Amino acid sequence: MNSYTINSRLLTTYSAEENPLHFDKTKNYLFDLSYLSALNVQGDKASDFLQGQLSCEMQDLSDIHMVHGAQCNLKGRILALLDVVKWNGIQLILPRDLLEATQNSLMKTALLSRVTLTENSSFKIFGFYLQNPQDIKPHSSFFPEAIQGQTYNEQGCYYHLGQNFYILLLKSDYVEPVVSIFKTQQQLFGSLTWHSLRLMQGQIEIYPESRGLFLPHRLGLHDTSYISFNKGCYKGQEIIARMHYKSTLKHELKLFEIETDGPLFSGQKVFNAEKNSEIGELVDYTPLDQQRFLVAVSILKEIEELNHVVWSEKLE
Repeated sequence: MNSYTINSRLLTTYSAEENPLHFDKTKNYLFDLSYLSALNVQGDKASDFLQGQLSCEMQDLSDIHMVHGAQCNLKGRILALLDVVKWNGIQLILPRDLLEATQNSLMKTALLSRVTLTENSSFKIFGFYLQNPQDIKPHSSFFPEAIQGQTYNEQGCYYHLGQNFYILLLKSDYVEPVVSIFKTQQQLFGSLTWHSLRLMQGQIEIYPESRGLFLPHRLGLHDTSYISFNKGCYKGQEIIARMHYKSTLKHELKLFEIETDGPLFSGQKVFNAEKNSEIGELVDYTPLDQQRFLVAVSILKEIEELNHVVWSEKLE
């Protein structure tokens, strides 16, 4: 197994042949997402507690429908992006390197709500890319077609991210039988390839380095179910609502392919080389080839190409 670092997050590949641009479209693939973890939220008022902490509508959560949410600070800036799953309590699925900070910030008010937050290590997290219903699959006869649809059985819980990408929460006893099927067929890949595939779909991630940097509107999340404008008060809501209803949005999230031998990092400023003016910030990235990268940039709407730009050398 090899590794690659995005900011400070270690992602993996199982072989040098892993390339999301050259997938066999007749095959399904399993991805080891060991960089993800889960916070278990328990208590009679767990849902009410999260309703006041996250940007999503918790009333949409059920045992057949998961929700995406953001935890923001009082300035409306994103601290973490989470998948919220109702299964054996409420599970918050998020990167492991954000778990402790997220747990600590939520604990400040959780005690008042008689809610407990503990890391859940009773299952392993995998990604699954379903391209061919006739090819090998985890031991399940049903994968929800509805986006954010969720199902579960004795092995674990599965939910649909869209575009036939699924997250699998597999109980520890069932991990080896499922993994061995895909490993034998050389259809088990690492988390870097998953990250690349998801970024190609416009799905960015928050890192310890970008925690508290970006407003949801700078990432296009106001047009998704991550943000509800119909719910009651939650942390950061006032700023987010003001941006939505009273501001003219100048930036949007765009994907570009670039070639560079310089460092890349989330929060990196992008400047117009001719005018020496800032035009955007790097949000996320992934390698495509030697010195070639796919980057997600929150950038001025009128910018169509990254020509004649300068990247800052350190986080300012």
